[in-house]
Amino acid sequence: MLSTVDRVVQLTAERELADEWLSFRDLTCAGRSIEALPLADRVIAESDDIRRTAQALIERAAALYNLGLTTALTSLVDEISDVLRRADDPRLIGVFHSVAGAVAFERGSPALALMHLATAERSLRRMTEHSLAAVDAWHDLSAIYAQLGYFTEALATARHCRLLCAETGLPRAYGTAMISYVGAAVHLDQRGDTTACVNDLTALVAYCRPIVGDLAVMQRVLLRYGVKRLAALGQPTDLDIDRDDGIDPILADVNTLAEVCDAIAAREPDKAIALLDDIPQAIDAIGLAEPVRLRSIALSQRGEHAAALAVERDVLRVVTAEEEQLRSLLASGMSARLDQDRLRRIAAHYACQATTDPLTGLPNRRRTERFTASLARRHVDAVVGVLDLDGFKAVNDTHGHACGDVVLQRVAGVLARTVRHGDFAARHGGDEFVVVLPRTTMAEAVDIGERIRAAVAAEDWATVIPGTPVGISVGWADLAGDARSAFQIADDALYQDKGSHSALP
Repeated sequence: MLSTVDRVVQLTAERELADEWLSFRDLTCAGRSIEALPLADRVIAESDDIRRTAQALIERAAALYNLGLTTALTSLVDEISDVLRRADDPRLIGVFHSVAGAVAFERGSPALALMHLATAERSLRRMTEHSLAAVDAWHDLSAIYAQLGYFTEALATARHCRLLCAETGLPRAYGTAMISYVGAAVHLDQRGDTTACVNDLTALVAYCRPIVGDLAVMQRVLLRYGVKRLAALGQPTDLDIDRDDGIDPILADVNTLAEVCDAIAAREPDKAIALLDDIPQAIDAIGLAEPVRLRSIALSQRGEHAAALAVERDVLRVVTAEEEQLRSLLASGMSARLDQDRLRRIAAHYACQATTDPLTGLPNRRRTERFTASLARRHVDAVVGVLDLDGFKAVNDTHGHACGDVVLQRVAGVLARTVRHGDFAARHGGDEFVVVLPRTTMAEAVDIGERIRAAVAAEDWATVIPGTPVGISVGWADLAGDARSAFQIADDALYQDKGSHSALP
């Protein structure tokens, strides 16, 4: 039990943490992420409190992401992950995985992004707090789902955000999750369902009309775009929202698209097309298909119907490609979940934590020693294989340790589904795995090794660690006598196998 003095110290620390978080929130919501960086750096430098440090690191990562400064984020994500291992805070863990999901998507790893978001949602559902911070945590998760194009999940978490906001007694403006509602509506128009888009944006405007004055800048910018988009579709409203400038690049991109909508609404298609032509790079704040769809509307307005039709086909191609990728990722995610279920069953079989690797769920080195000793006692011959990942250092160096952990988990899943019933697979540490195959000939073991190698190569690594291939090397030895000697022989064979890979042209 805490003493009165300890309790006062704890309450003071929590109040300071809350005050700091509000400072970060005010800057982020105002689209002034550049000003959050020095605040985060100061807190990180002076704090010896785990939660306070974790919060500041997460805010720093979010600010860098909002500013488009993503090069330093890989190492920062690793640092945050290490800190959070010492702080079991469901909200902070959930917010971290939301940010990490956005970073992974930005760096071309959509499968990893989806895994981060699933982890974020699972963590946020463990929250018991009813606070503005909790509402914002759900809002951030909803926003990232929307950015990835998972609008069903985005709207579901947006509704959770609104519900928690109401339960907490906060003003409605705090639970709007604007990007999810605007993004989902516009996506309908990009797919050809303009009527549904107009209905949804009209409903959103009606919902937000009484609270416009209470909206934060980022929410106001997005609502303003919804109003402008309605006008571009021939459905103007009388809601006038002032333009906000001096804001984060992502929000500034939304303002740019709003100018295009203004030109279309004013029947100035030449101006709209010129604005689109002047955009220096692809804008995906409302989806990659959005600038293409606006160009189609402008061309149609100018009477160039053939060109408009061609562009509409481009819109459909972009949207279809995005949806195919999402379906592929869901299938990949389902496969990974099945592997994880298998690993959970393995972990349950070896129930003692002392013999289970916490990252992969496979047995660890201690359990391997027990298993081989049991084979020796029963005079059961076996073949032992030592497996090592090729290029794993490049994974950690290029994509960060969080990606490295996912790779290890995926490889563990491959092993769990590839070895036969009665075979034994374990992680020995780092990127080294071991398989023990009882009552198996060396020729059969080599065949199993090739099956494992092919299964690892067949994984969709491009969606997790783009540009960094993953392979596996294997060394085999008979386990007829001393286990230590057999492992040494297998280890030597492993390095011969690695050498043969490096010698290939």
